[in-house]
Amino acid sequence: MKKILKRQYLIVLCSLFFLSGCEDELQQAKKTDHEQPLKSASSKVSMSCSSPTLNNGMLDFKDEAQFYCYYDYLAEVAAAPDDERSEDDLLLEAEQNLGLNSLRAEAFAKFEQQNAIGWSSYQEIPEEHWITSPILRSILNVNREVKVGNYVVKYLNPEFIVSVKADRAEMLKKVELLGSNPSIEQIIALDPVREIISVSSAKNIYREFGTIDFANAKGIRGTPVPVQLFRLSGTIYEEFTCSSPGKVKFEGFTLSRALVPQQAKYRIEFNDGTNAAAEFTLAPNQYILPTVEHVYPGANTVYHPTVKVKSISPYSNASTWNVVHTYNVYVKGWGQSCSMATKGGLQDMVINSSNVLRGKIDYYNWSPFPFGLGGNRSSLAGWTELHHIDKNGNWNRRKDKSTTLCVKFLQGTLYQGQYDLSFNSSYCMDPIYLPDVYECRSNTNQKRVERHMGMYNTNTRATAALSSFTVQHEVGTSDGVSGSFKQTIYGCP
Repeated sequence: MKKILKRQYLIVLCSLFFLSGCEDELQQAKKTDHEQPLKSASSKVSMSCSSPTLNNGMLDFKDEAQFYCYYDYLAEVAAAPDDERSEDDLLLEAEQNLGLNSLRAEAFAKFEQQNAIGWSSYQEIPEEHWITSPILRSILNVNREVKVGNYVVKYLNPEFIVSVKADRAEMLKKVELLGSNPSIEQIIALDPVREIISVSSAKNIYREFGTIDFANAKGIRGTPVPVQLFRLSGTIYEEFTCSSPGKVKFEGFTLSRALVPQQAKYRIEFNDGTNAAAEFTLAPNQYILPTVEHVYPGANTVYHPTVKVKSISPYSNASTWNVVHTYNVYVKGWGQSCSMATKGGLQDMVINSSNVLRGKIDYYNWSPFPFGLGGNRSSLAGWTELHHIDKNGNWNRRKDKSTTLCVKFLQGTLYQGQYDLSFNSSYCMDPIYLPDVYECRSNTNQKRVERHMGMYNTNTRATAALSSFTVQHEVGTSDGVSGSFKQTIYGCP
């Protein structure tokens, strides 16, 4: 069974994903004199913050708190009971109120165009977009961008999120010119000292791209020099595959001093119970350490590799490492992570030769703002849709008033630990049991239920890890089509 252990840092601003079904919490959150409802369907739901503005074709939020607040508002709008309009209809109305050409509307239109034609098999029916949350797609413009504070956040691809200082439009253009699938080295090369561009991973929460600053005042032969501020940047994470468990990558490492990229010498001590280590000296005009891979022997283990760096410059002491930093990386086990039943991806249940019920569990654990102190936002979602053969003999996604889709959160467990501590063997000892949720909707092509994990955390200065989560997907139609199945994902032991 698949064990997904990822780290999330909870913040005390405003929940990003999941407040639509907890009435008590919502009512408390909305007791404010500053509620500003939008128009029409949105008037059924009020916000405890002001609406974003639209600048240069993207939504503009003054800070992360306003972004989270608006996200929660949209989640409520999409979940509002409405027999005549689907979730997409309600989100479109909110987008039009602000004049936004959203990624959600574009992706939905493209999907519906193909859905009208159909597919030759239900297996060919894709998701609408690799950004699976319609709420997030309703905030992003068609270029997958949003402005928050002094940064433009761009969802580059399923792997990387980049943020660029808003007053550096030329740098944002350079990011766009990299195309849709650049390497981390290509992104970092645009800004080696990490002053303009920040990077995070939407796919792997362990890919932390933050910078670490060190002071060094040593000169050659005792010559006094001013304190030099060294900045080390890089990421260490497990690139898990069932064929090669334990493979850890060291990527994007750079060293700078006083905002100047440095040619440097690196030593990586893997600390896997042996003396295994590797040293690299960068060539002239080379500032990014090429990707290093190491396979760790143990499973369900946190390793602590150490990276040592020295600048190759006249001001560096040749016998002293300018920067020494130890990282944490969690290595999963093959048996935990390679069971198809627990991958949490798309799962289809054949009802009969003409109808297939599809469901999915999404476990978001991502950093929307790599430049901020907000930490990581973690969410759980289950969604359900019905695929059928239409009158032309093609497969498509069914939507009509006679079709009711339901998502039920049957059970789930989180574990919490201190905010500033890394994962360890004693981490998963304080369980939080998630309450049941059951929501149904007709006249929609997909029923989705989302909850932000942080709303269940009893300690606001704590991290939370998923232990297990079970969702039941259901469908019933007036013409006798019905079915249901359960889906479970696993995380912390």
